[in-house]
Amino acid sequence: MSMAPWIAIALALITIAASVRILRVEPRRAWLPSPGPAALLALQALSALLLYFTLVPPQRSVEAGQLTVLTGNAASAGAVPAGATVIALPEATPSAGAVRAPDLATALRQHPGSTSLLLIGDGLRARDRDTALPLRATVQSPAAPRGWLDLQPPSVTAPGALFEVAARAGGVDGARAELLDPAGMVVDRAPLDAQGTVRLHGSARAAGRSEFTLRLLDAQQHVVDSLPVPLQTVAAPPPRVLILAGAPGPELKYLRRWATDTGLAVQAQASAGGGVMLGDAPVALSTARLAATDVLVLDERSLAALGAAQRTLVQQALRDGLGVVVRSSGPLNDTTRQALRSWGLPVNGGSRATPLQLQTDPESALLQARRGPQRPANDSTTWIDEADAASHSALPPALEQFDAVLPGAEALFADAKGNAVGGWRSVGRGRVALLPVTDSYRLVLSGRDDRYAELWSGVLSKVARALPGAPAIRLQTATPWSGERVTLCEVPNGTRIRDAEGHTVALQVDPASGSQQCAGYWPQQPGWHQLQHGDTVQAFYVFDPATAQPLHRQQLRAATADRLAESNAASSGTPDSVPGPRWPWLLAFIAVAGLLWWLERRRPAPPVA
Repeated sequence: MSMAPWIAIALALITIAASVRILRVEPRRAWLPSPGPAALLALQALSALLLYFTLVPPQRSVEAGQLTVLTGNAASAGAVPAGATVIALPEATPSAGAVRAPDLATALRQHPGSTSLLLIGDGLRARDRDTALPLRATVQSPAAPRGWLDLQPPSVTAPGALFEVAARAGGVDGARAELLDPAGMVVDRAPLDAQGTVRLHGSARAAGRSEFTLRLLDAQQHVVDSLPVPLQTVAAPPPRVLILAGAPGPELKYLRRWATDTGLAVQAQASAGGGVMLGDAPVALSTARLAATDVLVLDERSLAALGAAQRTLVQQALRDGLGVVVRSSGPLNDTTRQALRSWGLPVNGGSRATPLQLQTDPESALLQARRGPQRPANDSTTWIDEADAASHSALPPALEQFDAVLPGAEALFADAKGNAVGGWRSVGRGRVALLPVTDSYRLVLSGRDDRYAELWSGVLSKVARALPGAPAIRLQTATPWSGERVTLCEVPNGTRIRDAEGHTVALQVDPASGSQQCAGYWPQQPGWHQLQHGDTVQAFYVFDPATAQPLHRQQLRAATADRLAESNAASSGTPDSVPGPRWPWLLAFIAVAGLLWWLERRRPAPPVA
């Protein structure tokens, strides 16, 4: 219920009380020459009515019109319509005839008759995207920005792991992209594809937070645009790996050696036939043993040797988070396919061997920059160093793979032609994968132990059990901007945030967000910000719009287009009538109330008996 009925009820009660007073007093004053009670009652009711219309003025119809609003880069978005009512938001360049407004909501309140809205420029900032829009809203945009238009920063990475940076650029012909490490060394470069996208890779070093740089070059190798690429490297406990092989072989030997040298908690064993097991102490596949394992590596023979009860235990452990990798050392038989299908990974084919050529290495200088400084050997000589450098720069040998087809699975990696090799699927909280490569150990024999480590590290990282961690606060955007509101959800009470300059502020959870526990934050400085709750610390990077203008402009354009698409008459229509002016009713009320007061004052009081 609105306030108008309550105001009317209050004024009616006051008028009734005043009328009763007049009627009770007037009979005692009947002998005096004065206005009759009817005139006083009429003036009393009229003054109450005028006061009501002063507080609640009648609605009046307004003439529909279009409001033109200038946003950022409006000067390059074309001409302003002649005779238009022009409002300039704070980010717009000053224009002749434009009236400044602090935000879009203020501009719409100042022009209530606007039933259509024309935005000129890049679009609405986060400050204005929650404002209810008129029924018809359009945007007149300038030319698309030239530079980086989209960025997908890498997620939290473990030390020594490879990370991927995906980006998209526009407006540059013959463009190339380069990824630079914090020291300014180029670690990867690649040309952009027909859609302007590129994927570059780098190697994480020690635990901590760092900033790589993504650089865009034109055909003449001139720098067009650059972006910071934040990377957070967090040390994690080594995965626990259990390797079971149906027979000893070089693949098991080098896989175990790599896992041990890497620091993984590995236990391996192979069947030599007749009940003889080689390797570590025999392992029983029990529920407790699988729960204490992060990755279980099998080959097709050890998988076929599992009993029905053991397969059921592995299937349950998969749903509880275990990662399973099945590597093929030969053709896949029906038993192996059936077991994989029961675990949630259907397999077709897998009986015909084909050559596998891995992707070529980047340039030698880039490869060395990605690897970082080499660990000095104990008995290093000139010939040893030369042989090591030659082997690590040699082309990877051609390997052998089986033509297994995994419907609906994600690829483990891609070959030199971009074709998927192997695949994995989620099963409950765990993942199961098939690696149809029979002789990856040949990479080590040819001196490319780095490519061997890269292959198996990528495979295990895709399927390993997720490590338990503290509840993470979720950001609503992947690229927060300084000076703009950032929404954070799943925020525990008492969380504080520390900006790049060391200032700390407490986050206030919005009760209206309910179980999502969301809070708003306005970062003022770019750089790393830390969320602190008890002993838990979580960091996120805030970008600077001044140093990433094309990306910021493109995000404004995309967010504005989404906002205009969501607007509709039911949620954002402007009414055709607005409250009329109050001042005529106020003047009339003052006149009537003054007359009533004067009539009361001019009459003498009745004589005292």
